[in-house]
Amino acid sequence: MDPRIGIIGCGRMGTALARLIDLHRIPLLLANRTPGRAAALAAELSCARAVPPQEAAAESDLTILATPIDATCRDVAPQLRRTRSVIVDVSNPCFGEPAAPPYASAAQRIAAALPGCAVVKAFNCLSARWISAYIRAPGLVTIPIAGDDPDAKLLVTRFCKQLGFDIADAGPLANSRCIESLTELLLCLDADSIGVKLVPALP
Repeated sequence: MDPRIGIIGCGRMGTALARLIDLHRIPLLLANRTPGRAAALAAELSCARAVPPQEAAAESDLTILATPIDATCRDVAPQLRRTRSVIVDVSNPCFGEPAAPPYASAAQRIAAALPGCAVVKAFNCLSARWISAYIRAPGLVTIPIAGDDPDAKLLVTRFCKQLGFDIADAGPLANSRCIESLTELLLCLDADSIGVKLVPALP
């Protein structure tokens, strides 16, 4: 049975992920701080509808937060603190600036803003442009994930594989700082057009 997916934030990343998810005809709930933007995107897709953020999380198995980290912590998190949905953080910190103490990563900061919620880091190593290109010409890439809840990570793993991705389990949420550092490297290499693929060592 397909998981129920919610996306909060219909900017470039949220829109790209929504189109990829819709391609697989997975039911999708869209929310945005500007409701008209979510409604316009939902009208373009076959299996999506626009709802308020609280409803997107309440009715979803996985809720993807595709909002800037400051807006997530300040505006979105207070609306979601009672949700049982697994939260998928796709954000990256502002590289070049020190991490907001006492958190070593953007994902840890979001988890602190959502006490009691299962937060999994995923998708942050892919750009919206790359996802749009992947829709046209799929290719196997690896998505590193990190989280403290094994069941939440299993759900995210199955969802990512359903979309055609390989998964690398990077361990607990504290290791999300390593995943975010990978994005910083990709930015140096033209992140918009690069995806990561991990391959096993030859025997």
